[in-house]
Amino acid sequence: MNRYKHILSIFLVKTGIKLIIIAMISSSLYSQQNSHNLNFMFTSNGYGFGYESDKFLKKNLSIGADLRFYDIRSDEYPVYDPFINQYKIIGEKNITMLPLYLRFNYYPFQGKIANNFEPYVLFAVGPMLSIDGDENIRSFSKRWSNAETQINPGGSIGIGINFNTGTSATIAFGLGYDYLKVEEPIHDKRDYGGAFLYLKYKINRE
Repeated sequence: MNRYKHILSIFLVKTGIKLIIIAMISSSLYSQQNSHNLNFMFTSNGYGFGYESDKFLKKNLSIGADLRFYDIRSDEYPVYDPFINQYKIIGEKNITMLPLYLRFNYYPFQGKIANNFEPYVLFAVGPMLSIDGDENIRSFSKRWSNAETQINPGGSIGIGINFNTGTSATIAFGLGYDYLKVEEPIHDKRDYGGAFLYLKYKINRE
């Protein structure tokens, strides 16, 4: 059974990477403009950041790669210990999730409202790597080198708004929902998805 899971994990990763490569090649041939963005994300289970490469196939449709890093902090909270006069973290976990998505942005009002105000709908899908570090190991390198990993399909839907500043810089913000379910429970939990808020900064436009 584990052999089949391993084969499925490899297939998901290779398929996701191939889809993103094909999308990037296709968009480079037919796109009108492309950009590179940094995303800062606040989720119901922690926080994260990401890199997004975005290319326009049409005036109202873009496609690109969306690589995210999530630091999962759900069920953690500080507790004051009067014996040592310090706070300590209860329920500490070392869980990292790395989604690699193929992303689509659709701009339904493109050309109908002011150019500096661009609402859009996002849809992203692809493989997600989950890493569960051992909290009982003090050594940082050993904690992550011995970490349990698994790969599962993931995805996101959401809405956002681009605010063009009149220069190459663009700021955007939005909200959405992540589908982040693992096949093998991590700390007795399978579902690490939920609502998220994000702030996006466009670092380059070509």
